[in-house]
Amino acid sequence: MHPHHPDAAAASPTPTTTIAPGVTMLALPLPGGAPPYSLCYLLEDSGGGIHVIDPGSDTTQNRELLRAALRALGADPAAIRTVTATHLHPDHLGLAAFILDRSPARLLLHPTESAALATLADPGYAAARRAEIAGWGIPAGHAALPGPEEIFRGIPQVPAADPLRDGEYLPIPGRRVRVIHTPGHTPGHICLVEEGAGLVFTGDHVLPGINPGIGLGGPTPENPLASYLDSLGRLAALGDPLVCPGHEAPFRGLARRGAALAEHHRGRTRAVAAALREAPGTSVWQIASRLPWSGGWENLPAASRLSALAQTAMHRDFLAR
Repeated sequence: MHPHHPDAAAASPTPTTTIAPGVTMLALPLPGGAPPYSLCYLLEDSGGGIHVIDPGSDTTQNRELLRAALRALGADPAAIRTVTATHLHPDHLGLAAFILDRSPARLLLHPTESAALATLADPGYAAARRAEIAGWGIPAGHAALPGPEEIFRGIPQVPAADPLRDGEYLPIPGRRVRVIHTPGHTPGHICLVEEGAGLVFTGDHVLPGINPGIGLGGPTPENPLASYLDSLGRLAALGDPLVCPGHEAPFRGLARRGAALAEHHRGRTRAVAAALREAPGTSVWQIASRLPWSGGWENLPAASRLSALAQTAMHRDFLAR
């Protein structure tokens, strides 16, 4: 189970395919296997250039799959003009350095995400997270949970990125791809709306079957759960575009899926509230162990359990605010 998704559902392999004129979806295997693939999108511009959204994990296999997909388009890495990542996780940003070394491409990220990359690389952040985790009431027999530096060990080191802000458009000739800042999964997460084609690229903000983890990109003064719920509301106004997510497969019904995700989190908040009413001094560990998790609490791998604890703490903070 992928540590970023403690509620992960099984995902089916998705073949490389054309999902709209000039838009190719490429399924890239994800190390760790759950979910098994991340989805990368290749957009062709009016001048023959290629623009990459969410390059996947940097593995030898994925490098070859990207090259093969480009060859099928009559291109090679040198044709890539921009690389845009919806967020900083290695299954969405990992191949960026490989592409940038072989092309004139610009890397595009929300500035909050660029700042988070620096924070996650700071040893002081890991120390602060360890101190926070120590207050969650983890029993002695489970003290060997991975530390934050291990969870984020795979965060790629990439060159400085050009900032992408809410409401701006990607520099793709012949296309209008608008940025929507959707914090929650990470503080600088973005979704991308291609206005002419009726597509929305949602990264890990909205997935068809997986309930995305939240608060997985470093500290933020806002409660990530509150930010996530607000962001879901912004996407609901888009109507019914074809949703191009970061995992699983494209789907329709964005507002319906967003409402289900919001209710999932509100239900979890209600469960945390009930646990606190029953026993006001209940620890984060005790609350989390009573909540429903895919596969069951006792079967969660250590990294997924740490993520589950972090989200439980987030719900407790949400109630306090």
